[in-house]
Amino acid sequence: MGTLFLSHRGESDDAPENTLEAFQLAMERDSDGIELDLRLTADKQVICFHDETLERIAQVPLAVADQPLAELLKYHDIPLFAEALALLGENKHLQIEMKGAPTILPFARQILDEFPGRNRFSISSFEKDTIRQAADHFPDLPRVLLTDLRREFGRFPAPAEVVKLLAPLQCGISFKADFAADREFVQELHRAGLRVVCWGVSSDELGLAMAAAGVDALTCNHAVALRQKHFDMK
Repeated sequence: MGTLFLSHRGESDDAPENTLEAFQLAMERDSDGIELDLRLTADKQVICFHDETLERIAQVPLAVADQPLAELLKYHDIPLFAEALALLGENKHLQIEMKGAPTILPFARQILDEFPGRNRFSISSFEKDTIRQAADHFPDLPRVLLTDLRREFGRFPAPAEVVKLLAPLQCGISFKADFAADREFVQELHRAGLRVVCWGVSSDELGLAMAAAGVDALTCNHAVALRQKHFDMK
């Protein structure tokens, strides 16, 4: 199976990120799947939202975790996780990034437990504790640690160093896309039994290089168009 091109926060180059509009656009364009962010509101609603506050999106300095959903909706159209799931097409992949404290995990699990099919889902987080605890809440789902490898190691690491980093977490990796991650690098991680994903595709050239390196999936704001460029090169 080739690289999956996942629509980052939906097809977010052409629709507002993490909205039903962006998710629906990804499905209409027949994207391989969606990557989205989850946060927990003060009234324990699991919503699709990236930032800690509404400052960047709505120019309002409200912290998501401190407000009930009704208050947040006064300033921005934020979908519930359950609403996003309802839009997901059959056999589409979903990469779920858990934001905030690990306390979100049981609430997200409650919603996913009511979803009929999730064999193509995966869990991601920048927080090692969240990834660790997610193993108990989602034992059937792959988990990947989100990280910038250059920031983590102070340089681009050897595959063996990445394997050592992930061993205590027993998970895969989602690293910031980097031209140093060639096919040999990815193959070494695969030989160690790791799922390999990348994010931060800042240019089509970089995204195409990651697909050529053989990553399992990558996230991109215009995933469908990038996928077409990838196929056109074959």
